[in-house]
Amino acid sequence: MKSKFLISFYFLFLSFLNWSQQLEKNKNYYISSIGFWNVENLYDTLNDQWKNDEEFTPAGTNAWNGKRYWTKIDHLAEVISQMATDINPDGLSILGLCEIENKSVVQDLINSPKLKKRNYQLIHIEGPDARGVDPSFIYNPSYFKVKKAISYHVTLVTDSSHKTRDILVISGSFLGEPLSVLVNHWPSRRGGEMLSRVNRNAAAKVARHVADSITLSDPKTKIIIMGDLNDDPINECVKKFIRTYGDIYSAKDDEYFNPMEKPYQDGIGSLAWQDSWNLFDQIILNAAWIPKKYETWQYYAVRIFNKPFLKSDFGNFKGYPFRTYSGGSYTAGYSDHFAVYITIAKEKK
Repeated sequence: MKSKFLISFYFLFLSFLNWSQQLEKNKNYYISSIGFWNVENLYDTLNDQWKNDEEFTPAGTNAWNGKRYWTKIDHLAEVISQMATDINPDGLSILGLCEIENKSVVQDLINSPKLKKRNYQLIHIEGPDARGVDPSFIYNPSYFKVKKAISYHVTLVTDSSHKTRDILVISGSFLGEPLSVLVNHWPSRRGGEMLSRVNRNAAAKVARHVADSITLSDPKTKIIIMGDLNDDPINECVKKFIRTYGDIYSAKDDEYFNPMEKPYQDGIGSLAWQDSWNLFDQIILNAAWIPKKYETWQYYAVRIFNKPFLKSDFGNFKGYPFRTYSGGSYTAGYSDHFAVYITIAKEKK
């Protein structure tokens, strides 16, 4: 599995390098990037009586104190500050996040020295999740203007009394073009992949229903369904209930293109467990993104941001995402997931 991953990454890197060189030679296109990242338990150090956050306090099992919190903020900012800057000095124009405790921690993140000059703005809506973590959304106002933000509940089929994460939906204008982004963190595989599958299918149904409602209102709207789906691109919730395809040349108006499907089939992932890679972190696009003549913003490429400094270099988890805690011990890493992003292009007139 590891050798297959390395070979696949090599060919993906060569493909991306060739693509970047082509962009450099061709100055006739505007370029931007949109990403997603599960940042792994971004909690403050305070005990919120309405949330199960006790382990992320100074007295909790993780001994989560101010020093560790600000190290986490600095590490996340370091990664975000680097993403997509090789093709646009502004970096990411939009970034969806998950495992966020509250608005305050995202504010600390975008106000950090490595990100402050970008003037990122944020959208965060508190949801019902028992652990108190929700999806969140940051954006560069030079690229994206927010018109509406709302969250939609997901009910677990296996246990309706257990509260899970909402789907955060932000609608607005991306440099004059209508865009809606659905930021997801679907129910986990707790209890086993098979038994918990119905919960992710339920989340997918909600996401697809919301997306269909938006396009019914405005067929020209570009839609992105992004998030940690806790399933791979080939799993039922994605293929059957979002209704996706992986071959960009077989586009259908009523289906969604999933650029993550091919990297997954090539053995590339965003998280790992027991020498097996998964690609739970996905960015899925409606037909309005599929390249025609680049007269509007169109999909161009996908990338998993997995630079060497983001990988653990020791122990049983060598090569895996370098996480904040490992085996119950504080390791001062970044996240247990790699970030992902797409690059989009538009022809200059």
